Amino acid sequence: MANTSQTFKVAGITIHNGNAKVRFTDDMVRRIKQFTKGGASRVDFVELPSEMTKIEALKYLQAHADFQSAEDQATLADTLADKEKEATKGTVKVKASKPSLDAIKARGKKTEVTAEQVLEAAGK
Repeated sequence: MANTSQTFKVAGITIHNGNAKVRFTDDMVRRIKQFTKGGASRVDFVELPSEMTKIEALKYLQAHADFQSAEDQATLADTLADKEKEATKGTVKVKASKPSLDAIKARGKKTEVTAEQVLEAAGK
């Protein structure tokens, strides 16, 4: 499972071979060099106002002026949905409700049954 509490200082969108992806890093210069050298057609990173988790950074980017195009908003929304789903993976929602007194009484009392009683009831 991914570490959902890891924080980053920089986030942005890259386009490589026609695929737009949201990227996260702490070293903007190194990542820009890496993607530019790798042939990315777009490398657009912004420094975040503070260290943020991926989900926080995605929400920040959705409101950022540099990422308002329909394509960017779709990329950000898809990635955010994936990260939120990933963050809740492995968690179990439990509905906590107390049974009523009537429900408890309706369960009846447990009675001990011997092997002989089972055979007798089965007609053997």
